[in-house]
Amino acid sequence: MDIHLLAMKVAQTLRQDGLRLTFRKALTSFQHNTARNEFDLKYGTATGGTTPLWKCQITSPNRCFGVRYQATDEQELVDAVNSLRESLETFSFIDLGCGKGRTLVVAANLGFGRVIGVEFARELVEIAKENLARKSIANGDVVHTDAALYPFPKGDLVVYLYNPFSKEVMQKVIVRLRESGARNLYVIYNNPKCAEVFDSSGFLSRFGCPPQRPNIQIWKGACNQD
Repeated sequence: MDIHLLAMKVAQTLRQDGLRLTFRKALTSFQHNTARNEFDLKYGTATGGTTPLWKCQITSPNRCFGVRYQATDEQELVDAVNSLRESLETFSFIDLGCGKGRTLVVAANLGFGRVIGVEFARELVEIAKENLARKSIANGDVVHTDAALYPFPKGDLVVYLYNPFSKEVMQKVIVRLRESGARNLYVIYNNPKCAEVFDSSGFLSRFGCPPQRPNIQIWKGACNQD
């Protein structure tokens, strides 16, 4: 347990939300963690609940910019990927801040050529790897590293983010994305609190959002524009 990070996060939340909203968020998180998890019952995995970062041992100096793990809704990701209208076997799916790896299971089922999770909390990395093993996902991997340092692989990319960190890290991710030289590149951003970082990147432009999913925004690499 990282007591220093816990104190920092509590102080930050109190400044932003006040005492009443902070308490309400804590109660919602508790209810979410104890709720019946249909996805895990369906697939035999362990991806549910929320995990605050202060419960993990994280050595990265960027841990103060990170956001707790909370699993993506399966249908949200399916809708977002389907809206791309691409043949997925040529694409690598990369989840930055993959947590327990739910999106990797979903992406593998959708037919991506490769699925890769990037996570800086070792405890979550181990859980994600176990989930991939349970589903015998041979084309999947989980990389234990800071997203700000992750070198994207060559080839076509779909990058997914569920509000995993603040702009201090996102700006470094943008640099890495540009360096990847991906011929076909999409960024799917759920709860896009740092949308302006992508809008000002100079090589990404808005692709739109999936039908009935206004909380998800998608960007497309400029080299892939029609």
